[in-house]
Amino acid sequence: MNLRLLCITILAIAIPQLSLSADDHGPKKHVVGVFLGLTSGNGHSDKTIGLEYEYRIDEMFGVGVAVEHIPDAHGGDGASLFMGQLHLHPWQDLRLTGGYGREKVHYDGSHAVDVLRLGAAYDFHFDGFGIAPTFNVDWIDGHTSKVFGIVIKRPLRKA
Repeated sequence: MNLRLLCITILAIAIPQLSLSADDHGPKKHVVGVFLGLTSGNGHSDKTIGLEYEYRIDEMFGVGVAVEHIPDAHGGDGASLFMGQLHLHPWQDLRLTGGYGREKVHYDGSHAVDVLRLGAAYDFHFDGFGIAPTFNVDWIDGHTSKVFGIVIKRPLRKA
């Protein structure tokens, strides 16, 4: 799937929902976020940007998708990651994540490889927004990458 198309789809779903956000008590059903960070692996650290969406099933569980772009990865060719995720919210605003997806490397004859992810984040809430320091470990094609950053989140609809 095209990265731009997925980003536009997420925003098209999210923007009309902004006015539906109620008070800040309790989990919200729909949460969108923008990720800003670094991916570190194979002796390199590259800036990483992304979008994520989570649907909260209940207070403990959520499912979602993440799209990330690493423009300077693979010697400047760039890479995009598309991932489905399962989220566990075991305590307060802690989020544990497991995910599976594909990484596409952008160069002539580009290819995609499987990605497995484990991660953790903790949300801090400010006036209807959240800031979540995030750490993920990705296993990609026999290599390990560490992904550090923050997610700026916006809950869209009360559960």
